[in-house]
Amino acid sequence: MEMAGVVTYTGAKIIQNARLLIDRIGKPLELDTDGIWCCLPGSFPENFTFKTIDMKKLTISYPCVMLNVDVAKNNTNDQYQTLEDPVRKTYKSHSECSIEFEVDGPYKAMIIPASKEEGILIKKRYAVFNHDGTLAELKGFEIKRRGELKLIKVFQAELFDKFLHGSTLKECYSAVAAVANRWLDLLDNQGKDIADSELLDYISESSTMSKSLADYGEQKSCAVTTAKRLAEFLGDSMVKDKGLRCQYIVACEPKGTPVSERAVPVAIFETTKPGIMKYYLRKWCKTSSDVGIRLIIDWSYYKQRLSSAIQKVITIPAAMQKVENPVPRVNHPDWLHKKVREKEDKFRQRKLVDMFSSANKDGVSDTDHLVTEDNMEDIEDFCKENRPSVKGPKPIARSFEVKKKMTEHEQKESCGPEFHDISFQNIDKNVNYQGWLELKKRKWKVTLEKKKKRRLGDLRSSKQIDAHEINQKVGLGRGGVGSYFRRPEEALTSSHWQIIQLVPSPQSGQFFAWVVVKGLMLKIPLTIPRVFYINSKAPTVEKFPGKCVNKILPHGRPSYNLIEVKIQEDQFKKESKMRAALLANPEIEGIYETKVPLEFSAICQIGCVCEIDNTAKHRNIQDGWKIGELHMKTTTECRYLDRSIPLVYLYNSTSTGRAMYVLYCHASKRMSAVVVDPFNSKELLPSAQERQFRDSCQEFSIDLLSWGSILFQVDYVDHPEAAKKIIQKAISEYKEENSGPTVAVIECPDYNSMMEGIKALDDFPCVRIPFNGDDNSYQPVSWQRPAAKIAMFRCAAAFQWLDQRIAQSRYAHVPLGNFGLDWLTFTIDIFMSRALRGQQQVLWVSDNGVPDLGGINNEETFFADEVQQTSLVFPGAYRKVSVELKIHHLAVNALLKSNLVNEMEGGVFSGFETNSDENTSFDETTGCAQAFRVLKQLFDNCFTDVRKYENIYADSILQRLSWWLCSPSSKLHDPALHLMLHKVMQKVFALLLTDLRRLGAMIIYADFSKVIIDTGKFDLSAAKAYCESLLTAVGNSSIFEWILLEPVHYWHSLLFMDQYNYTGIQATDDESSPDEVAIEQKWSVARHLPEYIKSDFTIIVAEFIFHPWKFALEKKKGSSESLEAQMVEYLREQIESYFTERLLKKVIDIMSHMKDINVSDASRFSGQTPKGDYTLEFIQVISAVLALDQNVQHDVLVMRKNLLKYIKVKEYAAEAEFLDPGPSCILPNVACSNCDAYRDLDLCRDPDLLTEKEWSCADTQCGKIYDREQMENSLLQMVRQRERMYHMQDLVCIRCNQVKAAHLTEQCECSGSFRCKESGSEFHKRMEIFLDIAKRQKFKMLEECTSWILQCTSC
Repeated sequence: MEMAGVVTYTGAKIIQNARLLIDRIGKPLELDTDGIWCCLPGSFPENFTFKTIDMKKLTISYPCVMLNVDVAKNNTNDQYQTLEDPVRKTYKSHSECSIEFEVDGPYKAMIIPASKEEGILIKKRYAVFNHDGTLAELKGFEIKRRGELKLIKVFQAELFDKFLHGSTLKECYSAVAAVANRWLDLLDNQGKDIADSELLDYISESSTMSKSLADYGEQKSCAVTTAKRLAEFLGDSMVKDKGLRCQYIVACEPKGTPVSERAVPVAIFETTKPGIMKYYLRKWCKTSSDVGIRLIIDWSYYKQRLSSAIQKVITIPAAMQKVENPVPRVNHPDWLHKKVREKEDKFRQRKLVDMFSSANKDGVSDTDHLVTEDNMEDIEDFCKENRPSVKGPKPIARSFEVKKKMTEHEQKESCGPEFHDISFQNIDKNVNYQGWLELKKRKWKVTLEKKKKRRLGDLRSSKQIDAHEINQKVGLGRGGVGSYFRRPEEALTSSHWQIIQLVPSPQSGQFFAWVVVKGLMLKIPLTIPRVFYINSKAPTVEKFPGKCVNKILPHGRPSYNLIEVKIQEDQFKKESKMRAALLANPEIEGIYETKVPLEFSAICQIGCVCEIDNTAKHRNIQDGWKIGELHMKTTTECRYLDRSIPLVYLYNSTSTGRAMYVLYCHASKRMSAVVVDPFNSKELLPSAQERQFRDSCQEFSIDLLSWGSILFQVDYVDHPEAAKKIIQKAISEYKEENSGPTVAVIECPDYNSMMEGIKALDDFPCVRIPFNGDDNSYQPVSWQRPAAKIAMFRCAAAFQWLDQRIAQSRYAHVPLGNFGLDWLTFTIDIFMSRALRGQQQVLWVSDNGVPDLGGINNEETFFADEVQQTSLVFPGAYRKVSVELKIHHLAVNALLKSNLVNEMEGGVFSGFETNSDENTSFDETTGCAQAFRVLKQLFDNCFTDVRKYENIYADSILQRLSWWLCSPSSKLHDPALHLMLHKVMQKVFALLLTDLRRLGAMIIYADFSKVIIDTGKFDLSAAKAYCESLLTAVGNSSIFEWILLEPVHYWHSLLFMDQYNYTGIQATDDESSPDEVAIEQKWSVARHLPEYIKSDFTIIVAEFIFHPWKFALEKKKGSSESLEAQMVEYLREQIESYFTERLLKKVIDIMSHMKDINVSDASRFSGQTPKGDYTLEFIQVISAVLALDQNVQHDVLVMRKNLLKYIKVKEYAAEAEFLDPGPSCILPNVACSNCDAYRDLDLCRDPDLLTEKEWSCADTQCGKIYDREQMENSLLQMVRQRERMYHMQDLVCIRCNQVKAAHLTEQCECSGSFRCKESGSEFHKRMEIFLDIAKRQKFKMLEECTSWILQCTSC
């Protein structure tokens, strides 16, 4: 990832530097990642030819050399190392620069089209001509596209060489306009001069269907309509297969219908029976009049298509070059009219710089033109032709910076009385050394105190300057009470607001905004209306009047008459029953954005910095403002909290009647600790508290000397309510003493009870720090000092946390106090909401994880099963070095490279081409295509911030993508959007595995988080070298640009069944001897065996993998093929002798102890009937594990046969077959909130999850414990979903297995009876699995829910 960033950044800087150089001598035309098109003056040097000593000619290109010199200066690697002596490992350093420019051309002309939209530049679309008039390169035009009209292709083919005609721009555009007019005439006279067949050839379009017609369902497009109409008169057999070529024209009838419904197949005009042609044309066009070819063609549609091409190539570029429209019949876009008028306006306002000209064109400063007081001129005389003489008196304006001077009294106070005693004393060091040293010490003490006072004075002045800045600027020259009350109002309207927090008021729809304006912190009432959208088939809705808007609905829902309604929040709540009744109306498709929190909507609209609209009326602060009167400003335009803001830090931890409260007021330098101890023990002293705080500040590199002296105080109470009263009083006193901006930072386990208990916090904007639950774990005795130490550490960390949170607010444009506990998820929600609204899309915001899709059947849309990761397993014994590669950034790479994956598959993004006139979606995934594009653009912008500005918060957002898509806590959580990205991830994942196989790797196991491969090397160093080359080759591929593969584990030998069943010899660099290696074992299939049997099982499997590897180390000389053959032969001998004898003894031992063994409780979940015979189970498991080695599988089966024969079980009996004794219950897409890695949890097979320990991240470097509440909620959702699917399942025939189609029939057409697709016993087994998980992990709600379901369904 880092190397890719370096390469991309270096290439971009080279092109940027080349452009800066070209700008100075010519004009850049187009920039690409690997080159630059430019136009240089004709007088600029081109080629130079040198004659060498041996009379050979050497020709160089001056522009090329000029750019290469610039590259060599900036991009030469002066530390390039070349290996000289492989034995001694000596290297030679030299300079290396392998990046060079090559010149193509010069060319005669380059035609670059324009975009039809304002401010949009088109890339990779141009035509270049040689000097002989031949076309050198053509890129991006419609002439090279298969789907375009032949009319436009022929038009462009005739057009391009006409740009070479004429000697002026006007003559050139006249030549190309002649071609455009001729083709416009063809359409205006309806092609009367050409034959019908030629006309059809020009205007017909063709499209090849990648699937059969039945697979498209209800999709609407020109190709689908053509295929359906071909099936009408040619038969269904013509469209049953994929690959159908649909050639069609667009008819003008029936009028008012979308283009996709007016497609007419060209084949109907080729029929030899005119009656059939007329019949179908009248049917399709829904007309009874004549249906000739020229009568039914939609000429306006084709003229619009041709006009669009003419605008891009001719008319818009002509207007940009100040040439009158050469094709008057094709009008300019509205935005272009405005630009043309501005360019041609004679009375337009001139720029100020246009009034000045350079006094000396040579660029050398001329002393005769220096402006002095004697020759200074008035600015009003600059533009006059006959200016008066500069001699004589001229008005001169001078400005002086007024500095505040200290009075003599202040200077005396600042120096102190000791200063005067010291300054006039002069003691000789050699005569009286002790007196001289004492004098110096006193001087040093006075100097130190002066520095402290100066720092304190600077700190106070920085706090007070903002508070008095409004007095100096607004209240200057005014006095009295009226001016005092006018200052805040005038500050609000004349400056931008820095919003610290939006807090709700008791009244619905009313909020208070804590804002900082010119040093004043104000609490301003803010009214936020409720905005929602009604999608009605009727043009108006009487009960909810509003304006009709054009927006895109979620999941591609059809938009009929989308009405935007704005009402007050209290009215919105009162009319909830009216909205419910409205949803029952068949004319109402849905009501959208009814679940968007008002606070969330306001943050999306105004951000953290805003200003009042100029049209808004002045008013008192108490009157408040409406959200529509505020406009969002970026933090680059207006700084947000650029000066440090004082804080009031409040900390609380509690444990069984004991508690610790800490209040620190930064402005007043007071630290108050309140200890709640029912036994009134006093262990904490202020001095100890001060020492703990200083130690904590040193850990965070905080300079306490700059803060001055801090007063520490400790109080003891016996009840939390008494502690809150003390804190309440301290905060109130602070509020009276300090009136400047202050933020309350609170860190406590119960935020709501803290706010209710301490009402003084309502006078400050409050920011909440996530509380660490471990702080509540007090010691049984002597707990006060450890608890206070933690509190001091949290207090010191709060300053750094607050600075970081302010920086996050600046980046996210979110008020400081409105982030919540998970700032990353909230930031992505805000970014995505703003991006969706910018693309005119309606939000599906919801707080319960179910998208708001209009309020109708929200949950029924998501009856599909959980999305699970793709995993590939190739069981076997891998006797060579294997490596586990951890996959990073797969989701981000899939999102950013989705267009490239789409191009590789040769299709459009979501699998079909959506028609612009229809918003109908055909499944949940394809309906999210537009939202997916917005998400891709959003993360593209974040990646740009990371690459260009190295923004750490943008990088955190990129890492958070997987978590955000999976987390139901996200307000824009959409399973369909997640499924869409999951499909792209599957394609990228498949391409990655294909690339690894192509490079010689053998896949052992692969999922979205890791890949285990067999390197094919016996030596560890060779395997690591191969792995490095493999990762380099994969990283060079453009489609895996952001994927990072990290080697995590190496194994010398690996016996692998699946990710929960394997044994491997770990490979490390510091192995001293083969007998001291570590063997990693994990066998879920043996978890039901008793411990004494399981221990022998693991030893036997370890020997099975270790002995051949040790033998290979001793026989390492020779080729790899012969060594592998020797290993196989050695293992066969070991199975026949050692392993058979060892297993036979173990079987005898188990049979002798069978009377003392009881059946495991866990066997009730197995697919087999509990046998109680652990001898047979042991033979099944050990045989299945050893048979994984394909080279000795026959020998293992012979050994298995003998062991079964000993316990009198036939080899092919049903009870001798191996079955995995446990079920599988997968909780999909569990993401870690710390490292953002996500995986599927198999709650019944993963040994790490079968214990009563809390579930944690599998990453050894992370180990973060998963959120129990979120895990339980996910399992509850799975249980409810499976219950719904059980009750709503289909009935199938017991004979033909066909799904029951008719509702009232009791028997199938084959006379078979119907049964449920999932039987009650199978459903009960599934629910019992969830019940067992709930009991093991103590999930009370899950246990209660599954118990109730089992009780109800058992009846």
